[in-house]
Amino acid sequence: MTGRLRIPSLLVWLTLLWVALWGDVTAGNVLGGLLVAIVVVAVARPTGVTGLERTYFRPVAALHYGLYFVMQMVKSNLVVAWEIITPGTSLNRAIIAVPMHTSSAGVVALVANSITLTPGTVTIQVIEEPSEDGLVDRTLFIHVLHFLGVDAVHRDVLRLERLAIKAFGSANELPRLDAELAAMFIEKDVSS
Repeated sequence: MTGRLRIPSLLVWLTLLWVALWGDVTAGNVLGGLLVAIVVVAVARPTGVTGLERTYFRPVAALHYGLYFVMQMVKSNLVVAWEIITPGTSLNRAIIAVPMHTSSAGVVALVANSITLTPGTVTIQVIEEPSEDGLVDRTLFIHVLHFLGVDAVHRDVLRLERLAIKAFGSANELPRLDAELAAMFIEKDVSS
C-alpha cells in the first residue's frame, strides 16, 4: 500500500470497526466513527508509533484469520460454558511462555489480544528483549484454564501467529515459523 493510502485506509478501517461495534449503520454512527478515527490517528501519530508504516494487509488472509478466531472463540465458549454447568471442576491451570516469531509489534498485539478475547485464556504479559539481529524478540506469557500440555498451547498460539503474519505481517517471517510448526507436528506424530 502506498504512503498516500495508509492514513485514509486506516481511517476507513477504524470507522468500519466503530460502526461494527455499535451494530447499527446510521449516519450518526458513521460520522461518530470517523471523528473517533481522526482523533485516534491524530493522537497516535505524534507519539512515535511506527507500526503503521510496516503493516501489511492481505484481505483474504485477514478473512481467514477472522474466521479461525471466531471458530476458536465459539469452541472456547462451549468449553467454558460446559465447565460452568457441570458439577465439580476439571480445571488444569498453567502459565506458559510462548516465543513469537514476528518482529511486528502490531502482529504480536493482535495475537495477544486474540488470546485474551478467547474464553479460558489470558495473555498476562509480553516480554520484549533485544535480539542479536537488532530486532526485538517478544515472548507471550499466557494463562490457560484447560491445560493439556505445553506443546498443545505452543501449537495453538503459533497457528494463530502464522495466520496473523499471513494477514498483516511480513511474508519473510513465515519460513522460520513454519519450520517450528512442522517440527512440532513431527514430534507429536513420533510420540503418538
